Amino acid sequence: MARIRYRDPFVARLFDDIAQLVTDDTGDAASIEARLSELGRTNSPAVADYVRRMPHGAGVPDSAFKVDPPYYFPDEPPVRTFRTSGTTGQTRGAASYSARGMQLMEASILRQARSQITGGLDAPIFLRLVPPESRAPEMVMAYGMERIVSALGHPELSACVIDARGIDYALLSARLDLAVRDALPVVLIGGSFAFVNVCEELEARGLRWSLPRGSRVVDAGGFKGRARGIDVAGLRALLHRSLGVSPAACLNLFGMTELASQLYDAADSALGPLGERPKGRSTFVWPQVRDAYDLQLRTHGSGLLEVVDLCILDRPHRILTGDRGIASAHGVAIAGRIERGQSRGCSLTLDAITSQEAHD
Repeated sequence: MARIRYRDPFVARLFDDIAQLVTDDTGDAASIEARLSELGRTNSPAVADYVRRMPHGAGVPDSAFKVDPPYYFPDEPPVRTFRTSGTTGQTRGAASYSARGMQLMEASILRQARSQITGGLDAPIFLRLVPPESRAPEMVMAYGMERIVSALGHPELSACVIDARGIDYALLSARLDLAVRDALPVVLIGGSFAFVNVCEELEARGLRWSLPRGSRVVDAGGFKGRARGIDVAGLRALLHRSLGVSPAACLNLFGMTELASQLYDAADSALGPLGERPKGRSTFVWPQVRDAYDLQLRTHGSGLLEVVDLCILDRPHRILTGDRGIASAHGVAIAGRIERGQSRGCSLTLDAITSQEAHD
């Protein structure tokens, strides 16, 4: 079967349809997903073999991106590659983007940020607890947050409050003081556990604020795997004591290097073991749960988290993660990584999972 080239009208139409879906929710999501699947089967023999062998249409495991990461357009070199953090000695995952892929990712990021983060606010002060893109060019969170701040934040007062030495508490304090003085809403955004460390340090310094109406906190990630125990309620209590932000003004998002879009809290009801809230769905990205053993979709209960992201043009748009998902009528709570051995799908590379041995 002939490969679909990047400049082929098929790809151009698919790009336009996805962009329209993201922009105003019009279009046929089922048709888009069918064409994305066709693109994957046609342009990647490994993906085609995986789809043929795996039951129930399960997505490609995130571990596949650590060894020979799939990229659909060898005729069009990527313009950007993001990598997972990893630890010393670990192979880092990678996700590459064409120019069209980058446009779709940015459109998705900004569409969701407008509806989920800055709804009702006009150019709030964004304070980021994430390195600037210039210092972390392979970190997708740094890229996304910089796009959000550039497009939606106060142009002069928004700031990154982390540098090579850690949190710049002088800068953080100065911007919070200014926000309170001038009654300007603040959006603080960063990793979940970064907020724990910052709030505890502020308490140790005897610093507290009551931030203006409309202020909110957006934390990314969670607490699984941390030596120190804390849950969603504990984090929210810290944020309320240090910043005067109410629990209703706290929002968690989930993102992955392998995804182009993010998932946000859909309901303020504790579902996971640490109080994780269910993540909702939009017309172009949604979470779902698969049984860890037979990979069938589940509408209730726990299993493997799978994310379907129709904004991914350059590689598989269904990602079977190694995270535990808990399905409910309100959405899917994401409750940390599943330990190896609990699922056959979460720790396999694409090569391994498409081999005969993986299915014996």
